[in-house]
Amino acid sequence: MTWLLKLYPPRWRRRYGAELADLIAVQPFSVGGAVDLLAGALDAWFHPQLAPPTLDMKGDVSMIAHLMQLKCAGYGPSVTKADKVKNVTINIGGTFVLALLWLAVVWVWKHGRLSGYAYVTALAPMAYLFPYLIGLRYTSLKGRSPGAQTVLIVGLGAALTTFLLLVGWIGTRL
Repeated sequence: MTWLLKLYPPRWRRRYGAELADLIAVQPFSVGGAVDLLAGALDAWFHPQLAPPTLDMKGDVSMIAHLMQLKCAGYGPSVTKADKVKNVTINIGGTFVLALLWLAVVWVWKHGRLSGYAYVTALAPMAYLFPYLIGLRYTSLKGRSPGAQTVLIVGLGAALTTFLLLVGWIGTRL
């Protein structure tokens, strides 16, 4: 996961990059760890003042993990039972609503004999993925700045939608 350090601002990498690289080098790859590092990079760009250059952290890699709120290193905000309930409610309720909406679109598409059915079917996973991404603000992204949460949720949603539409386009060519 050390390649994700390239997403941090250059000034930040010069000051803390080696310490963070040492910390994550011993961690096995995980999606949660990758999300931590992405959110930390966004926070470092949005709030460079949170990591002042005068702070002396030589040899104290636990301080850098604490400063960056890296859950993969044992720090970061704790997820409460209420947060878990919100996450599950968003996931289940959102998936139910979006799945019904997707089924209605499929029915209209089939019965209206409209073109582009491959694109509609390719977007089926978004009925689960959109609520999952929104629910991240109560779990993996809790405690991150609203800007970092927005960029990750909207950015990942857009990237997944683009990928699935590309899959639909490929499906029309086969």
